[in-house]
Amino acid sequence: MLRIHFVLIGEGSSDTGLIPHLEKLCIEVGADEVSGTSPDFQRISEAVSSSIETKIKATLILEPSANLIFIHRDADSRDPQPRYSEIISAVQTSGCTRSYIAVVPVQETEAWLLLDEQAIRQIAQRPNGRRDLNLPRPNRVESIANAKERLQDTLVTACELGGRRLDRFKKKFPTHRQLLLHRLPIGGPLEQVISWRRLREDLRQSLQALRSSDN
Repeated sequence: MLRIHFVLIGEGSSDTGLIPHLEKLCIEVGADEVSGTSPDFQRISEAVSSSIETKIKATLILEPSANLIFIHRDADSRDPQPRYSEIISAVQTSGCTRSYIAVVPVQETEAWLLLDEQAIRQIAQRPNGRRDLNLPRPNRVESIANAKERLQDTLVTACELGGRRLDRFKKKFPTHRQLLLHRLPIGGPLEQVISWRRLREDLRQSLQALRSSDN
């Protein structure tokens, strides 16, 4: 039986919304039991910097039982390879010997969130809304350079609010983003997104290696 306890090292606190998605994905590609968490760096006596290497070292101290580490960094461009190289270098420099997966959405994570119309309308509290959200096609979503702003605008369109109620709604964007990450479905339109397919395949290979090492 393959039991996975993973840690997600994210770019910000709202990235914890990815944990349920990654738990489901682990089961989908071969794990039997899964639990995921994010490191609480405030438990470290010394300040933890924003560098990936420092975060990995702190994570190894905080979560010694984890057998898999997800490291999330947006590509912030159409070429994700520099981020993959950055993560590989940080893992090697940190001395980490655990299995790890780089989670590198092309451009920004919000590109993945633009594909779930039903979830967007539900978060906007207009599940039966009729306004055209003009969502991008899955095979084109990674070409959007300002996916975060596009998602914010899409939520504004979907909520159909105005005035002060709209102002209050806009201020909740970090919460809305986290909820959308939490509800991110497995497969569907995401199967057409290259960066997500790479995540899925890298995870599948890592779980196979972990299963073999347990036998």
